[in-house]
Amino acid sequence: MTEQRGGPVGRLAESNRVEAFSDGVFAIALTLLVLDLHAPTGPGSFASTLRDEWPAYVAYLAAFLNMGAIWINHHDLFTRVERVDIRLICANLLLLLVSSLFPWPASVISAAIRTGTHNDQVAATVLYAAIGFSVPLAWIGVYGYLRRNPHLLTSPAQVAYMRYSSRRSLVSVLVYPVAAAIAFVAPDVALALYVALPLYFIGSLLVAPGE
Repeated sequence: MTEQRGGPVGRLAESNRVEAFSDGVFAIALTLLVLDLHAPTGPGSFASTLRDEWPAYVAYLAAFLNMGAIWINHHDLFTRVERVDIRLICANLLLLLVSSLFPWPASVISAAIRTGTHNDQVAATVLYAAIGFSVPLAWIGVYGYLRRNPHLLTSPAQVAYMRYSSRRSLVSVLVYPVAAAIAFVAPDVALALYVALPLYFIGSLLVAPGE
């Protein structure tokens, strides 16, 4: 890819095109999540089935919130990106790759709740942590590249946001291994951490460095 030289409008269009493509990926992944929510089928046992499968609904909520937090942070990031190069596009594709995997561990957790043993539930919960752990690493790669290439940003002042966001991503790097360890004893507690973590990232945007 060569840098567009037709003025600010052209450069912004390139950045907007990458964001639009990313939005499509997030929309598809979010839609896939709901496919693993199953209605009860046993006559006279709807209430008990819904009650017994509550962890599957929590897993759906956690995955939805995670995807939502990633999308919100991605949108916030690209309001600060004026243009892209091939390396940033590749870093963004890696972020989309790991982020779009969330429907898979959510589906595995749902299956483990319905038909699996306790060990199956532990394995599914640890799998979710493994996928979640890969996401902040991808984010750190994107932030680090933009920090080293401020000419891609709307202003040099946005470098401070990249530093702040890299540090913020370390929270997930720490929390997911802890949640995976907890899952061996109490998968339900690990699920609660999976729900709380994206809420932190959504809230942290309120105190992010300004323009």
